[in-house]
Formats: sequence, C-alpha cells, structure tokens
Amino acid sequence: MFHFRALVFSLLTLVVGCGSQVELSQGIESQLSSSGVILGHFSEDGEWIVTVDESAKISIFDELRQEIFSVPKDKVKLPVMEVLLSNDKNMLVVAGENLVSIWSVEKKKLVTNIPFAGVSPLASISAVALSSDNRRLLVAMDDGSLNMADLFTKLNNRFMPHTRPIQHLAFDNTGEKFVTGAQDGRVALWNFASPDAIYETQFDHRVTSLTVSKDGKMLFVSDGLNAQHILDFESGELLTDLKYMARFKVFRKAKFIEGSGLLATSSSKSHLSIWKYESGEEVGTWSIKTHRDGATIVDMFVADKNTLVTLNSDGILEKWALNMLAEQ
Repeated sequence: MFHFRALVFSLLTLVVGCGSQVELSQGIESQLSSSGVILGHFSEDGEWIVTVDESAKISIFDELRQEIFSVPKDKVKLPVMEVLLSNDKNMLVVAGENLVSIWSVEKKKLVTNIPFAGVSPLASISAVALSSDNRRLLVAMDDGSLNMADLFTKLNNRFMPHTRPIQHLAFDNTGEKFVTGAQDGRVALWNFASPDAIYETQFDHRVTSLTVSKDGKMLFVSDGLNAQHILDFESGELLTDLKYMARFKVFRKAKFIEGSGLLATSSSKSHLSIWKYESGEEVGTWSIKTHRDGATIVDMFVADKNTLVTLNSDGILEKWALNMLAEQ
C-alpha cells in the first residue's frame, strides 16, 4: 500500500508540475480598486469594466482603466445582487433585492426603476441577463421563478422553471433563446416568453458554473461535485466532459477561448485552469496574483485566441499569454 500511494503522489506531482512550468501570466495590467471587488463584469468588447466594491460603490472603468462613472450612493438600493453592461455599453443594469435600475451610461442618468417579484412573496433577485439588442431582460429569483421582460412593450411573463435559486442565465446571440442553471441541478434551454423547455439536463448537485461559447454552439456546465460537461447548445447533447485526477474540483467562472480549442475556468480559490475542450484534457493550473488570501476570479475576457484577461476580487487585472501553451 505504501508503494502504491507513493506512485500516485509522484504522478500527481508530475502532472501539476508540467503545467506550472509554463509561465502564462504577463503580470498585473491594472489595479482597479484598493477596497476589493464583490462583483465585476467586462463589457462585450472588453474595453470597459463595471464593478461593485466592498463599500457597494458601483463604478465603470474605460479602456484606460480610468473611472468614467460612479452611481451616486443615494441611488444604490442595497444589497446589490448583480450588475451588467449592455453590449453597446449604453446601458448599465443594476439589480437589488426586488428592483432593477437601468442607467444611461452616456447621460449618467437613471432611466427607470422596475420592480420584480417571484412566485413566493419573499423571493429576491438572484441573477439577471440582457439580450444583445437591449430589448429583453431576464430576471431570475431565488425561489426558482423567472421573469421574462420585454423592455420595449413593457410586458413581463413569469414562470417557475426551477425549485431552487437560479444563479446562471445566458442568452444566445439572437436573444430568442436562453439557458438557465440553478441550485436544483437543472439546466434547461428555453424560447423567450415560453414556459416549455427545449431540453433539460439534470445534474446531481447544484450548478456552480455555466457559460456559452461566443459562436453560440457550445455550453459549459459544472455542478458542485464532479460533473463538468460541454454540451451542444441547441440540442443539449453531451460533447465531452473534463477529466482530472482529483476526486472533485469546484468551478466558478468559465470562458471558451474562441479559435484555440481551449476553455478557461476558475476555482473558489486563487487558481486559473486551462482545458482542451474537445478532449476534456487539463492543460494546467496556475495561481493568480493576489493581495489577500482567498481572492478569486470574478470575471474573464478573451481579447483574442492568445490572450486572456482576468479580474479578481482584489481588484487586480491580470493578463495571460495563452500562446505560451503551444511551446509545451
């Protein structure tokens, strides 16, 4: 038994060591905040970033990483559950417990406040998503219900697709379809304004990570234990699953690297992992730069197939050179 354990340890060391020998990090690109980042999202083109810091300050930073707008403190409804920028960067969406505030970024002005409710009278907002044309807004609730609001017609359809909090939402490129993932372990694809699922997949544990490839063809989903699947977005067919030697890994943020065959994932700790998504093979895992113990990646942006930028909860922007992997 002693020899068997020693062999396994040696193999693990070899696998981890081979990945960590390649230095991907190009260092800290910028320090956005000194007070920590609770929520953070890149704009679609990666030029701007919206953050919520530990004092609940909501800020937008431009391509020079200079703050260009901060929501007035007296206009922020606490707690802030989610923030996002529209694809054209004209709209800032801020979600509180039961209220979604929409701001004009250009005018730095509040456009409207929209209340949302769940089926349960005590339900609060757990996730939001905006279609690429700024027309449709998804507002998920922690009772498992979902609001499908058309911002032009002011119509809202609400139904209850899950039995536990919905924490993951993603539109397709057309805004006609969207996917949900929740703590009940269910992942499903829907047509907007329809209560009938196109398909659904049931995992054994809560969904901790979900992302759609930029071309809208693939969906990555991870549950809270050891199921990490890459699915065909349209059909839900399993394409591959991620393979690693540990008993389980916790996955948080994830991003497909378009044109490279790679998938980037973050953990609940200060780690970034890179995978070959066609085979599910792990390329390696690297430690991110942090100021404090327990810092994690809050969002990622793919600049091109060779460059990944991460934002972590210490407010650090770090750049990664993925082309270094080709030299392995």
